[in-house]
Amino acid sequence: MVRDRLHAALDFGVRSPLTLLIAPAGTGKTVLLSDWVTRCRDAGTAVTWIGGHAAGSFGQLLEQAMDAEPPAAGLTVIDDGHLLSATALAELALVLRKSPHALRIVLASRYDLPLPVPELELRGLALTLRSRDLRFTDAEATELVKAHAGRATAEDIRLFQANTAGWAAALVLAARTFAASGEVVWSLVNQGPVLDLFLGETVNTLDERVQTMLLSTFGMPSVTAELAATLSDDSDTGAMLAELAGNGLLVTAYVDGPGSEPTYRYHPLLVELLRRRVAASPERARIVAAAQRRSALYYENRGDSVGALRGALGAEDPALVARMVLSRGPELLAAGELELVAAAFAALPADYVETHPHLTGVRGLLRRVSGDVAGAVMDAAAADRLTAERDPAASTPDDDALEADAVLLRLWKSRYGWHDVQAAIDGTRSLLALDRTAGDRRSEAVLGPERLAWLLIELAATQTWAGDLDGASAHLDEALVSARMASHSRLIAGGLVHRAVVQYVRGQVRNAARSAREALDTGGDELPREYAVRAYVVLGFAALSDLRRDEAWRWYELVAMTESAESDTVIAALRAMLRGVLLIEDGRLDEALSELTVDPAAAGPLPSFLARDLALLRFRLAVLIGDEDGAAAQLAELDRVGSCSEAELLRAMLSIGQGDLRATVTMIDAVLARPGIYPPVASAAASFRTVLLVRAADPVAAEASLVDTLNRVAPQRIVHALIPAGGEEVFLDQLREYVVTPNSHPFAAIALEKLSGYQGASTGSGGVTLLARTRPDAHAAPVRRLSAVVNGAQIRLTAREAEVLDQLALGNSYTEIAKALFITENTVKTHLMALYRKLGAEKRSAALRVARGVGLLRPAPAVETDPPGVQGPSSGAFGGQGRLR
Repeated sequence: MVRDRLHAALDFGVRSPLTLLIAPAGTGKTVLLSDWVTRCRDAGTAVTWIGGHAAGSFGQLLEQAMDAEPPAAGLTVIDDGHLLSATALAELALVLRKSPHALRIVLASRYDLPLPVPELELRGLALTLRSRDLRFTDAEATELVKAHAGRATAEDIRLFQANTAGWAAALVLAARTFAASGEVVWSLVNQGPVLDLFLGETVNTLDERVQTMLLSTFGMPSVTAELAATLSDDSDTGAMLAELAGNGLLVTAYVDGPGSEPTYRYHPLLVELLRRRVAASPERARIVAAAQRRSALYYENRGDSVGALRGALGAEDPALVARMVLSRGPELLAAGELELVAAAFAALPADYVETHPHLTGVRGLLRRVSGDVAGAVMDAAAADRLTAERDPAASTPDDDALEADAVLLRLWKSRYGWHDVQAAIDGTRSLLALDRTAGDRRSEAVLGPERLAWLLIELAATQTWAGDLDGASAHLDEALVSARMASHSRLIAGGLVHRAVVQYVRGQVRNAARSAREALDTGGDELPREYAVRAYVVLGFAALSDLRRDEAWRWYELVAMTESAESDTVIAALRAMLRGVLLIEDGRLDEALSELTVDPAAAGPLPSFLARDLALLRFRLAVLIGDEDGAAAQLAELDRVGSCSEAELLRAMLSIGQGDLRATVTMIDAVLARPGIYPPVASAAASFRTVLLVRAADPVAAEASLVDTLNRVAPQRIVHALIPAGGEEVFLDQLREYVVTPNSHPFAAIALEKLSGYQGASTGSGGVTLLARTRPDAHAAPVRRLSAVVNGAQIRLTAREAEVLDQLALGNSYTEIAKALFITENTVKTHLMALYRKLGAEKRSAALRVARGVGLLRPAPAVETDPPGVQGPSSGAFGGQGRLR
């Protein structure tokens, strides 16, 4: 039947960008749109039909709409719009706000969607049809019922209409039931929803094979003819589904595109009815169990582990469930399907794992990722005992699976001090036959790509902890190959974030950031926290390296909010260092000192790369606060962890305190000539050397040193390493002069822009760099600072406000300040009110604390000082009294 009034409403609506049909299931939205689209196409109008459950081309359509000028021709009809993803809806909302006339969309949904409908309606750009509009009128109800039950009288139709309130699905069901039985079935007792009453009667009229097909397939969210034939073991299911879909109620067919096979979805009320019938009938339950078993095998053959395990659970076959768990469990756990795997173990008999011990490893992995540490450790120990008892020469795939899971747990335990790290690594290499020796009977384990990828990622993580970065990098490459072969997005993301950490600690900051971003893009919102936090901390360091301090703080906040940031030693240490260096850049040196004084908690000695980075950061802070002993302690620590070249390079830089610039440059040159120096340290030293050569009035050598510095910094954009040199005006002047020369380094202009615009506060709050301590004018009185950033806003004090602030810091009263400055007390109060407002404080103590924090107060004079221009015999490049160990 044709509903002319609604066709006319749609014709009117599509003059505007958006037409909505908002109504519950069964109100005839799809049938209405299908009839209307057919009529439009017959009239020559181009119409694109997209189902909300399969809107793969929707994003492309929106991109085209944004670019269309004038608007693209034709209409787009979106059925089941409530199934669109949040991302797709957000993009649609954006297009509707920015370029509404680029679209003509008719969208059907069961409920309102987050779209800018009210504002579009106010502008006359949207029309909404709701349930009251779709309700069948008496005339329409008569035509509809007559189409299904020609013998129905006017009284019968009146009764149908009165009790269904014009609901399309109920009218069709009532008419079909009447056509099958010849009677108007209507209970005077309200025993359930009206649709349920009619639906039961309608299903009973179906052929027995059709009912069996429905029982075999209703557990699937959607089915194809092929899947239905497999589940029901009936080759005619395609015709059955097509006939049911043709009736337009029990089953709906969706076609994704021209030439594609239809996908069928069952009405939710039909699904509920079949579920209740199965629960009440053992015979029907056996039909469903057999179908679910076929479903498990069907999905297993297609590599769909989720579908396979769900099918096994539906079949209620412990042996099948156990087989799926053993073969697919780690893959599912890595994909975040914890609840599904837990449900599988819960479905097994109480003592099943004890009698089928190969499942012990998977259960241990489940407990590990679920946070049951004690249970995971117990299962790990049991898995170790079981693998120790077997004959390596006669291993089966199940044995390999158990040993792989045991090794995974062993690697995990080793990073927390519960197992020897090297023994865990050696055991993994043995399993994978990486250390084959003559006469070794051990063959390489046969593992699926998902289990292998997870194992290699865990191996790499443990090797990273042990300081074997080359081994970790190689195994991460292998893990990514296996994960990509399995198209396992989470494992791909896991391999990428671990690679990002390895790249970062090697000084490959830009590469690390690229890997981290790819991991976040690949894993999406479902990326496990232990993976996401690695990406966050790497991106924080990368942002700081490129002098994007605000962005670095945002990444740090994400790290701090992630629970695993504290439980994972590597991430806990990197988190502390990221916060420490950000505090230094903010000029909060006391807080940085507190953060960096305590070693990160670890099961054993920190990996050499973490110890190196921590010592370098502590050295920088010691220099800033003038702690000579603390700097010496960190140099000794660098020697201890094997970073001898880095330590020697820093000692060469410290030699500037002896006053012989050429000797310092020579020592720096000698160390920089060595290969393999940590790039950030080498870059900092090269820029340091450049400043010395400028001071030594050697422009040719200074320019050559600047080029060498840029060559070291540019590949990974390690601009942060230039901060100490960038604080020297002579370095920036050298850059400015060099940038305008022919054939200058392509990164020179970028470095100059970054350094010139950077507002670091580490030297504005009492910190002094090594270069600043040794300037020719280092003993001249510093220029009073009047500007600062407070609470994100730039402020500037007047000269008088600065004088009042200095008097306030001396503890003087209003009267004493007035006398000292030869002004009235009222004037003092006026200046103090302005000071408090600018500093965001309400009282003296808070104002002084903020002023000191942002460097607006001069440091207190030392009790003992050398005469101007004279350096004490033991002070070298230092003069402070702080201590850092």
